[in-house]
Amino acid sequence: MSTRRITVDMARTSDVILGRGLVQQVAETWTRPLYLVYDAFLEEQAEALWQRIPPTAHVGRLGIPLGESRKTLATVESVYADWGRHAVTRDVHIVALGGGVLTDLAGYAASTYLRGLSWTAIPTTLLAQVDAAIGGKVAVNTPWGKNLVGSFHLPEAVYIDADWLNSLPLAEWRVGLGEIIKSALIAGDPLYSRLEQDRPPLGTVTDDWQWLIETTATIKVDVVNQDLYESGPRMFLNFGHTVGHALERVVGYGRIQHGAAVAIGSLVALILSETHRGLDPRVRQTVVGWLRDWQLPTKWPASVTFGAIWDALSHDKKARQFGSQWVLLDAVGRPVIVRGIAREQVQAAIERLKDEYGVFVLADGSGDREATAQRPTPDVN
Repeated sequence: MSTRRITVDMARTSDVILGRGLVQQVAETWTRPLYLVYDAFLEEQAEALWQRIPPTAHVGRLGIPLGESRKTLATVESVYADWGRHAVTRDVHIVALGGGVLTDLAGYAASTYLRGLSWTAIPTTLLAQVDAAIGGKVAVNTPWGKNLVGSFHLPEAVYIDADWLNSLPLAEWRVGLGEIIKSALIAGDPLYSRLEQDRPPLGTVTDDWQWLIETTATIKVDVVNQDLYESGPRMFLNFGHTVGHALERVVGYGRIQHGAAVAIGSLVALILSETHRGLDPRVRQTVVGWLRDWQLPTKWPASVTFGAIWDALSHDKKARQFGSQWVLLDAVGRPVIVRGIAREQVQAAIERLKDEYGVFVLADGSGDREATAQRPTPDVN
């Protein structure tokens, strides 16, 4: 019996546009039916953007009060309900305005409603601009772990306008710093050497920050272009996130910020890289200096037991039936996937971190929301 194979070509593109004042440039050109989903913290900016979009394109808009603890299926259902009330159809384009929590949630809703709506991301936080909004990974959290329910749904465009960051409190800049450091470690130069030379101060977008944002975003795009569905090189982008995501789950979404969790997780990964891959210990010393300069934690949360972390690791989205997969380093710019690291080896790495850097006590409610603005910048009027 003869057989025949017919291939379905699902090639897609996603444009990442970087610059200053992008919102002003593009909003007036949108003419197709649009629905705006935004972080309710950005009400003033969302209103100004809405007024720039031609009225003939208006379908509806929804502001959502967000924090990591509300990135859930229940919140997605509230989005579905509003889309139903506004009779959203497949030709309606979704615009997501906000930080990484918002773009994750709105992107996931767009990927599933009517079997998929097109969408655009306007990331307004450092985390979203250098990582979360790029590459089409959209997801929500569950009680068992972070980002366990999700899909791959590329936005048609991502507009990265660094001017949004001028409105962030310093704590919210730090949420995205772990992704920049991670990118420097897995990609190497020029980002790594640039950070060795200087860590620009937080709070104001400068030429140095523009370079860091564009370079980190480019690294993410290059990796995604090689591996959209995270079956190979894209897994390297999870450096520091294995323990980082476990910490977020154990501590509780809302008690530790993502950037802090990734910083701690990166140190654990660097220690494991030293013991399992022979990584030069001076790399970790360098990273500790960066974390301290930017006031990110190097200590372990005192209330978090190893047993709880180990249990959380079994729900990591990178895990396979044989156990956890770890992104480690042979050297700066040379990441590798390592399987089968034993429980006692992970425990020893965490104990070493505690011995060398100490522990700290978490403050209640210190990390729930990824804030997006304090004042109405950039100007979209």
